[in-house]
Order: sequence, then C-alpha cells, then structure tokens
Amino acid sequence: MKEIIKRLSKEFELSIEETELLASRLLKRPRFEIYFRQDYDPMIDKSLRWKFALIKNGVPIEYITKQVQFLKYNLALYPGVFIPRLETEYFVEQICKLIEIKPQRICEIGTGCGAISIALAEFFNETEIIATDICELSLHNAQENILKYNLEERIKLIRTDLFIPFKIGIFDLIVCNPPYIPRQRINTLPKSVRDFEPRKALDGGEGGTEFIKKLIDQGRLYLRNSINIALEIDEDEMEELNSYLKERCKDYFFLRDLFGRIRYLFIGRFSKCRK
Repeated sequence: MKEIIKRLSKEFELSIEETELLASRLLKRPRFEIYFRQDYDPMIDKSLRWKFALIKNGVPIEYITKQVQFLKYNLALYPGVFIPRLETEYFVEQICKLIEIKPQRICEIGTGCGAISIALAEFFNETEIIATDICELSLHNAQENILKYNLEERIKLIRTDLFIPFKIGIFDLIVCNPPYIPRQRINTLPKSVRDFEPRKALDGGEGGTEFIKKLIDQGRLYLRNSINIALEIDEDEMEELNSYLKERCKDYFFLRDLFGRIRYLFIGRFSKCRK
C-alpha cells in the first residue's frame, strides 16, 4: 500500500498526508489502517487511481464514496443530490438551541438527502416532521437514510414545490437551506459545485433571494400561532432581506456561522441570546 500511496502522491501532485487522507476516505477506513495490507493489490491501485482522477476533475468525493457525514450521522448520498455542509450542521444546532417552544410539527423544505430532518427528529423526539423536495432522486435518497435510522414513523416525505398540498396553519416551524446563490455568481463557484451539484439547489434567482422571499410569504400562512422560520442565507443578502422583513415580520435576527459570516436568518419565537 505504501507503494500505491507514493505513486498517487507523485502522479496527482499531493503531499503524502493529503494522499493518505483521500485514500482513507475512498477506502472507507481510518487513516491508520490503510497500511495494514502490506502486499500490492492491483485492483486497489486501479480503483484509487480512477477515483483520484475523478476528484482532480472536480467530482465531489461525497459523490464517489456515496456517503456524507452530517453531525453523528453517516448518510447515504446519491450523486446529483445536494451535499450538506459543516455550516448546515451548525444551523441545526442553533435551531435546537434557540427555539423557545418545542414544535409539534416541523416542515423542512428541500430536504435533499434528509440530513436536517433526521438530526431534528432526534432532538425533538416527539415531533412530527414533513420533509419535502421537488426532486424524486432526493426523496429516494432521503428515504434510504430515514429507514436506516428507523425514523419512517416520524418523518414523512412529500414531493412538492413549497407548500402546495398542505392545509393552512398546520406547522410550528419551517426550516430550509434554500437556493440562495445569485444566478450571475453560479459560474464563479468551484467546479465541484457548479458542474456537479443540482442547479435548483443553488440558483436563488437574479438577486439570490427569490426563493427565500417566496418561502417567507407563503410559509407565514402555514404556521399555526406565530411565524417561526429558520433559513440559511448568503451574507451579501442581509441588507436586502432586512429591508424586506421590516414590513412583514416583528421578530427576526441574523446569525453568524462558525467562520464569522452572516449565514442564518431566524424569524419568530427564537431566543436572541447567543454566543
């Protein structure tokens, strides 16, 4: 295996440490275990070289391994389904920390592989969650993960665009990581994102806020007693969203992510005490 690692390191112009980390993820074993096998295996060599080439061409490693780690959950991830990120892990943690009243029914719009709904289902262990997506592939992906964690009685999947099939006033909380990238910025994103992740999960329209505004305007009708909406946003949209919300909502605030960027928007009955 040492021979393979050295060759890959040289061929793809990576350090030994970087090569080991990639190989450990691709082989789905801890880094310290990759050298347990001493003899040369041509099948492993061929497989790793092919996968390293895919990564070099921009294919996200999550689409190659067909797995993504989200908080403590090891989730299946189908190529073409949006990849959940570290910032969304923190988003979920903040929802659980800041919400003032435990919700009885949550709606997640655009569930993707189901990461947010699965994490919320454990924290709010008596809450019903309706998770939606317009993409059939995403719903199949989410269903696999929901079944893996035995949450099929708690999380219901629906294929829909926003709130079309629902009755007015049935949710206590709406959660979404929406498409918020301004359309003109899509082509400036890293190749691994713009060429491989679903465009519908990225494209927020001309200004980046089209979907967000639509979700807020419609979502208010489907909440029970107060407006409780938690969203991820782009930092550059804060000023526009602030002006938009002043005329519509009494209680809202923006929150920074782990990297110090404005990343989240909380509307409604959330605690504003945050570290």
